Amino acid sequence: MNDLTDLLNNPVPINKAALYTRLREILALGWQEMPKGVARYNGTGGPGNFLEDLIGLKAGNQDIADVLGWEVKYYTAKTNYITLFHKEAGPFGIMRYMVGRFGWIDAKGCKALRHTIPGKSELFTIADDAGNVIVRPLKGNGPVPTWTHDALLNACAKLRRLIAVKGERNGQKIRFVRADCYENFHLSLFVSELINGTVAIDFDAREMKPGSAGLRNHGTKFRVKPENICRLYFKKERFS
Repeated sequence: MNDLTDLLNNPVPINKAALYTRLREILALGWQEMPKGVARYNGTGGPGNFLEDLIGLKAGNQDIADVLGWEVKYYTAKTNYITLFHKEAGPFGIMRYMVGRFGWIDAKGCKALRHTIPGKSELFTIADDAGNVIVRPLKGNGPVPTWTHDALLNACAKLRRLIAVKGERNGQKIRFVRADCYENFHLSLFVSELINGTVAIDFDAREMKPGSAGLRNHGTKFRVKPENICRLYFKKERFS
């Protein structure tokens, strides 16, 4: 079995069999201390970056699957939701409208809309209508955030195959305890889980300044609980 130093210096796996072998080696490492003096290992994102380096990933934050067509996600027992992807709704300017109509004043005096919709919330419901996913207000009419199925399919392209790795952390020490490998992502399953609330839509936007037309938008996220990722795929393999 390779040790930590060997794994950190390994190139990206060249095929599925090599990737699975690499994952087994990472799980077999047990508790390891992330190397000191590496800035990307600091903070909450450190373990995920450490995992990427152990696997040999090169994609980083690019909007493509991480390795061999596989997207990799790290989580812990405390992770509530995993972010699958970011995708803004149409029509143009809809989030500024949403903040103005449904937002509330935050601590900085700006109108803000930080709101998660797991199928239905106290403000909105998610619907599928004529090839469009729509966030509809429970009361009133007006413009609504909309995503075509084609737009969602393009956003989901990097999720065709996904590896979810569960880890544990104690300070700078970490171990990876389980890897679930999912294949055959299907859009119809994704849309269905959006409607029933397994996949949530998360708004996070606010005014640049109180009363301004400008918007600071941290991105509309599509998120799922780790235990529900399996609902989006037809094939699953687990290593532990």
